[in-house]
Amino acid sequence: MHPDRSPNLLTPTRPQISITLMLLFLSIFAVMAAGLFYASRVGSVRNELAVLAGTATDPEPASRVAHLAFLLFTYTSPLLLALLLGLIHSWQRVRAAR
Repeated sequence: MHPDRSPNLLTPTRPQISITLMLLFLSIFAVMAAGLFYASRVGSVRNELAVLAGTATDPEPASRVAHLAFLLFTYTSPLLLALLLGLIHSWQRVRAAR
């Protein structure tokens, strides 16, 4: 082995994920799973998925409240998640500065 080559340059670096990034991914996927679960309970979404799958179903009476709640959840959950993660990050930064 040549003296100008260090062993660190020859070995590839292993990818590493921090705990913070892992928790971020976990929380994002948990919110997405909750949205998909709630979407499966909305009648119009269930009918659209049945049409895509090619199965014939009887149309259910539309529940406008469930549909509106699903839309509000879909549009506001990314914003609320970003707000929550921003507040946690700011709180950690303030706490570390003390």
